[in-house]
Amino acid sequence: MMRTATRSAAIIAAVVLGVLALVAVPPAHGAPQQGAGTVLNTTDITDRPDAKVAGAGRVISMTYLSEGSDGKIVPVRGTVMIPSTAPRPGGWRVLGYAHGTAGLGDDCTVTDRMGHQGRYDDWLGPWLKDGYVITATEYAGIGGPGVHAYLDGAVAGRNVLDSVRAARTVVARQSGSTSNGFVTSGASQGGHASLWASNLAPSYAPELTDVGGVVNSPPVGLAEYFQTLRPGFPPVAVPDYITYFSYVLAGLKVVRPDAYVDSYLTPLGRKVVEDAKTLCYPNQGRATKGLTVGQLIARPFAEGPLIPALREATRVPTAGYRTPLLIQQGTLDPVAFAPLTEQFVSQARSQGATIDFRTAQAGHGLGAWSETAALRWADQQRWP
Repeated sequence: MMRTATRSAAIIAAVVLGVLALVAVPPAHGAPQQGAGTVLNTTDITDRPDAKVAGAGRVISMTYLSEGSDGKIVPVRGTVMIPSTAPRPGGWRVLGYAHGTAGLGDDCTVTDRMGHQGRYDDWLGPWLKDGYVITATEYAGIGGPGVHAYLDGAVAGRNVLDSVRAARTVVARQSGSTSNGFVTSGASQGGHASLWASNLAPSYAPELTDVGGVVNSPPVGLAEYFQTLRPGFPPVAVPDYITYFSYVLAGLKVVRPDAYVDSYLTPLGRKVVEDAKTLCYPNQGRATKGLTVGQLIARPFAEGPLIPALREATRVPTAGYRTPLLIQQGTLDPVAFAPLTEQFVSQARSQGATIDFRTAQAGHGLGAWSETAALRWADQQRWP
């Protein structure tokens, strides 16, 4: 009995040390870290209220390993939706879905509540009914260890790609099969992440076939208009603009402490950015109602290190896209400005990117029609 207990303790210790070794691996340039995409645990949440999107047969909550804002591998939360339809001959196709801005705090999860009041039925339901497994990541730091580095695209892109790896394992455990091919899709913050996933896929996930990336309303060229901000900046007639502003600066503080963000802010501004670390989108919007950007700024953003740091931290590569992209943009978007997206498309095309660029007379939140168009586009791509 004593020997059995000792042997069991030794096995447990070995497992713990193995996990710690995975977490402590330093980042490798251009390649996944050891264990990236490994599934740590899963829970079937199909029957939970708010979990199920129309067309899903099973909904599995998972925790998997991916990169965090400090470059180390960490547990990341996500959700896998498996279609109720039978798989295609080559297995279900995979959609790596990157959600839009919801907040930075641990309570700001999205993927385990995507069935709430049918919110995503018109958006993601058609993908499921067409035979796509959907894997949706929460991004590192949301509902897991560390702080979420908002708009750190390289980290978010790896989180998306590792969620695709993890989803294939989850589906296999459910006695299903998936295609080796995948597409990514996302809007706003998710569009930023989808661009990065497409750019990183050839080097980071070479064992998978990246079929293409869908990008809606991407925040590109962010630093170009942040550099116009200064004390007394006139009010911006955009709902929740302060929330977006605070999330951007909170994310910058995580990845670039040398930007000295607090030195640019008034005491009120510092409080708002500190609150952004924990308050989810609706609550941060309520907490900042009536405030203006000009009240939060102590000195012009164009001075000193802030803008160069922001430009580097939130950048999106214009070269290196080997698979097609569909980019959809509202011409009236007050957050991700259409001229900046057009400039990005022009630069990426000049570097060899194949981009189907579509515009519509719409604001930042494109309707469910954009996801329907994305599905049609994805079905027309070359699948393995």
